[in-house]
Amino acid sequence: MSDTKLKYEIKPVHDILYVGLSGSWSIDDTRDFIQDFKRLVSRYFAREWACVMNLQELDMLISEREQIELFKALNTWSYIKGMLAQAVIIGSDSRNHLMYQFEEVLKGPQSFDQAVFFTESDATHWLRDHGFSEKVLLQSQKTA
Repeated sequence: MSDTKLKYEIKPVHDILYVGLSGSWSIDDTRDFIQDFKRLVSRYFAREWACVMNLQELDMLISEREQIELFKALNTWSYIKGMLAQAVIIGSDSRNHLMYQFEEVLKGPQSFDQAVFFTESDATHWLRDHGFSEKVLLQSQKTA
């Protein structure tokens, strides 16, 4: 748990929550992330918002089945808290493995718009088309 903070960043920027995940995750890493995610959403978002989930640096979920269920529950909770769109960015290096894991998370009907992208630029355009700030990724990167 000592390096948990290095495994994710969560940044609210305007009406978008930018999330970057990295490394390989244990179930404890996932629980810590979800706790921080919920705390920041509750603090910063009272109205409609979108989430960018950048998985380009994520290697894998280790306790896969339980973690998938936790991410699915987080998506439901997020919708209840006003999330209207989710852009998931998967890097080309880890695409196959992460696509398998996150297809499970995203499978089934969702109450919010969602899409998977291979570049931040494509995700930015999609968010803009859905009425959210197109500058979110650039602003997030400048403060990193």
